[in-house]
Amino acid sequence: MIRIHKPKMPPEKLAIDGKLKQQELCNLYSQNPSLYETGTKRTQAEKKTIQKFNFASSIYGHPTVKQELIKAQHKKCCFCESKIGSDGDVEHFRPKGAYKQGLRQLQYPGYYWLAYEWDNLYLCCTGCNQRYKQNLFPLQDTTKRASNHTHSIDDEQPLFIDMGKEEPSDFIGFRGEFAYEINGNQRGKIAIKSLGLNSKERAIVEKRLEHLASLKIFADLVDLAASEPSNIALQDLAKQAKDMLDAAILDNAEFTAANRCAIDSKFQYVIG
Repeated sequence: MIRIHKPKMPPEKLAIDGKLKQQELCNLYSQNPSLYETGTKRTQAEKKTIQKFNFASSIYGHPTVKQELIKAQHKKCCFCESKIGSDGDVEHFRPKGAYKQGLRQLQYPGYYWLAYEWDNLYLCCTGCNQRYKQNLFPLQDTTKRASNHTHSIDDEQPLFIDMGKEEPSDFIGFRGEFAYEINGNQRGKIAIKSLGLNSKERAIVEKRLEHLASLKIFADLVDLAASEPSNIALQDLAKQAKDMLDAAILDNAEFTAANRCAIDSKFQYVIG
C-alpha cells in the first residue's frame, strides 16, 4: 500500500445523484430504524427479515467516478498495488450494506450513508475486494462504531489503514516479497492478514517476487558498472538500469511500497 491522493472535489455524479440517493437512504432509515438493524433481541427468524437498502452501483461505480479513482491510484489496487487498469471494483472502505468486526456474522446496517461519499471509495482488485476484505471493518473499540447516519465516524478507531488519510508505510513494510507489520503494530498485522497480502493462495506474492528479482538485476548492473568505470558500454546499460530503479519508486509503479523497501535495504531480502 501507498498513500493515495484523490482530488478533493468529488466527481459530479457523486455530488449530485449521490447526494440525492444518500438523503433517500437516510430518510428510509429514519422512518423505521428497527427494520434495518440486526438487533440483539431479534430471533433468528426475525434476523432473516431485516430490510436491506438498495444501492445504485450506477452512481458510485459510474465511469466518471471510476476513472477518477483509476487516475488517482495510477491504475493500481489500493491494497495490493497490482496493476488492474479499468478492471477493478469500486471498493467501499467502510462497507455500505453490512459489516463484520471479525469472524462474526454480518451486522446490519452497514455504513449506508457513506455509499456515495468520495472519501469512502477506492479502486480495488477483485481478489482483495471479493475474497478478502469483503464486509470486514474491524474497530479498536466496537462501542464507538457509528451505527447510523446520526452518529459521527470521527470517534471510530479503524484497524484498517485508510490509504487516503494515512501513510501506510508507517504500519507496513516489506522484506523482499513479504509484507510485515512495522514494530509489530496491530493495524499493520491485521491489514496483512485480512487482505491476504502474504497469502500463498494468491499469485500476488510470486508476482511481487518476480518483479523484485528483476529490479535486483538492475541494481547488480549498476554496482558492476561502478567497479568498471572505463567500460563505456556497461556505463550506458547502467544508466538505463538506474532509470528503471528510479521509476520503480514512483507512485505509478507496480508494487511501489515493496520496491522502495527492497531498494532501501539494497535487496537484502530478495533472492534472485
